[in-house]
Amino acid sequence: MPLPKLRLIHTSDTHLGDELGHPASNDALVKVVSETILLNADFLLIAGDVFDNERISNDSVEFFLSQISRLSIPVILLPGNHDLMHQTSIYRRAIFQESPDNLYIFKKESGEIIEFEEKSIKFWGKAMYEHSPFFHPLSPTPKQVKNTWFIGMAHGHFEESGTNSGRSSLIFPNEIEDSHFDYIALGHWDLYTDISQGDTAAVYSGCPMVVGHRNEPGSISLVDLDPNKGTIHKQWHLKS
Repeated sequence: MPLPKLRLIHTSDTHLGDELGHPASNDALVKVVSETILLNADFLLIAGDVFDNERISNDSVEFFLSQISRLSIPVILLPGNHDLMHQTSIYRRAIFQESPDNLYIFKKESGEIIEFEEKSIKFWGKAMYEHSPFFHPLSPTPKQVKNTWFIGMAHGHFEESGTNSGRSSLIFPNEIEDSHFDYIALGHWDLYTDISQGDTAAVYSGCPMVVGHRNEPGSISLVDLDPNKGTIHKQWHLKS
């Protein structure tokens, strides 16, 4: 059987709960969810830093869960460096026991696969427990899978090999190029950035709200998986 055509919406870094540094984050998430519905997407991917820190109120969590409840499609969430999956993680609060059934969260530091067999697609990601030079979001990547779409998710800093900056949660070009993913949904950078390597598509979606003094609206990454054309992705600006 041929693989199905699928549409993914990829976003990251909303930093909910930070009214001072990210005052438009709530509105931005509403726009992302609305656009996901309008674009008739099959999955929404959130590549880290949904929340700004683990001290935020449950009101911000309730707002997030209410937005996820607007969707009838699966939402795949990867924790980032602001919303770590360690022992005091925001995702371990009792309120998340009441999460909508369509919310799927990566929880294993060693990496895991979230599979939707009926859609012929698998998602892989490593939940970040510590933002440090010892954590590598894309290493080691899993073995190739066949007869299914394979999507990677990672939250970290892209760096050219040999730079040796000592920064935390590094992602290197060869890790992207040598992976077996059809698309890698990245988070951590505020601006949309295409860092595809070789035949592997890899994109930072950027945060979905306006950053700094830019004169353009926030954006997301729109990804179409086509069995004949492969992976087609582009920056998609949200309606103001």
